[in-house]
This record gives sequence, structure tokens and C-alpha cells, in this order.
Amino acid sequence: MGLCASLVVMISSSCDHEPVQDDIETWNQEVKQIDADLLAEPLPVLKDPSGVRVVISKLGSGLPGQPWNNIDIDYAGRRYTDKVAFDQGNVNGKLSGYIPGWQIAFSKLPAGSEGRLIIPSYYGYGPSGSGSIPGNTILEFDFKFKKLSLTSLDAQRLKTDTAAIDAYLLQKGITPQTDTTGLRYVITTPGSGPSPGWHDKLRLSYTIKLLTDDTKVITTIDREPSDDFYSRPVDFITGMKIGLRKMRPGAKATLYIPSGYAFGPDGVHDNSGNTIPGNSNVIIEVELVEIL
Repeated sequence: MGLCASLVVMISSSCDHEPVQDDIETWNQEVKQIDADLLAEPLPVLKDPSGVRVVISKLGSGLPGQPWNNIDIDYAGRRYTDKVAFDQGNVNGKLSGYIPGWQIAFSKLPAGSEGRLIIPSYYGYGPSGSGSIPGNTILEFDFKFKKLSLTSLDAQRLKTDTAAIDAYLLQKGITPQTDTTGLRYVITTPGSGPSPGWHDKLRLSYTIKLLTDDTKVITTIDREPSDDFYSRPVDFITGMKIGLRKMRPGAKATLYIPSGYAFGPDGVHDNSGNTIPGNSNVIIEVELVEIL
């Protein structure tokens, strides 16, 4: 099963940038080098199947980014091997506008996080390089992920979506719990034990429906960690990121997710031919089997 196999893999992750065959040998060598260097690292290291690594000095309390979100980040960039600096400053723009390694990392880190980001060359500037950065150069950044925000268009869409979800729930006679993000949810079986953290590996199963057609199950998926999908809350769409952290092992819940915390304006078409149109509110019924 490849990185892009699931409808609920975060769209901005390495799914969009999987190495082609010609890049794999270089990528393998670089990831081995990075991981060997990090063996003695005393701070927590966040790993991604892409080979992107983050040494976390501070874990934030906000939400991880989505491609259409604005990110506000202070950074200092250098070449990993010789530590030659090439840029520093602040960025404030859509996550989708930055190099793939940034898209991967800041979709897995909650806003407010700080640390050191290491990116294999394929997810940086590749074999061609850029300016003072030669081809096949591993990149390293010190960063402060200061803020995550919605564009004005996305904020209006969220308002419209939550109104539609609330109207649906009222019509169905469902009284949900609400989250400040706009997520609505119902815990149908409480479960027991601690709730998962952002980066805990999980075994779970879930079904996806459209709010506009709740009689049709689009897909049913069983998930557990594998080499190419780690099955942590951060590896799923934002509505599931939020919902999973409110659950306990053994719990079952129904999540009513606004489109901006689901598959966004572009929607998604997965490997099995399942389609979710852009700007679709979704219903996800999920069972958190266990934290591994």
C-alpha cells in the first residue's frame, strides 16, 4: 500500500511528492545519514515516511497546518552537511506555496511548535538545486511555528459549513458536543484509558459519508501503523486529528466535519475510485481500537 492509498491521508503530506525510481537511491542514502546523525539526539524526533525529520524543542498547542492555511513561521535555513547558511527571516503565506518538506513537516506539527527541521533533498530543491543550494542538498531549518490562520475566504466557508452541519443535526434530532474549531461530534461508546497524543500510533477503523448523502458509505477503512503510513492523529485530515484526541481506546464516535477540516476546496479522488467533491462536509464514524 503506497503513501497515497487512503482517502484520509493528509493531502499535503508526502503523498503528493513520492520519489520516483530515479530518486530512490539518493533518498535512501540521505535518510540513512540523517537517522544515523540523530541517534544520539536527546530531544524528541518526529519522523515521517518521507524521510523528513523534526527535532522538537517545543510542542505547540494549536492545530497542524493544511495546504490552504496561512502559516506564520520564523526560520533560519542552512545546508545540512556543511552548515552553510542560505536564508533566514519570516514567512506568512499559504502552506501549499512552500517546498514539499515544509508542507510535510508543518502538516504534522501543531502551531506553536519550535525545533529543527531536516529535509532530504528530494523534498527540498531536488537534483537541480536553487541559487546557492547545489542539487541533492539536504536542508536544515531552525524554526518557530508562530501561528496558523484561515484566509478570509476559508473563514467564511467555515461559517457556512458549520451552519449546514448544525441544521442537519437539528433536523436529525442529534445533540452533539462542539469544538471551538467547528467540529461537531458524538461519542457513542466512551472507551477507557488515556486519549492519544498528536504522535501516538493508533489502530482504528472508520467509514466516510457525505453530509448531503448520509445513506451512502463512500469507503470503510481499517488502519494500523505500517512502514509507509504511521497512523498517528497527525497523519489524518484535521477533523480526525481533533476528534481522535478526544477519544479513548475502545471508544466509538461520529464526527461531523466542516469541509475545511476535511478535504478542502479540491476534494479528493483515491486509488479505489472513491470521490469526495471539493467543499464537502463529511460524516466519519470512527472506532479507536487501541493506542500502540
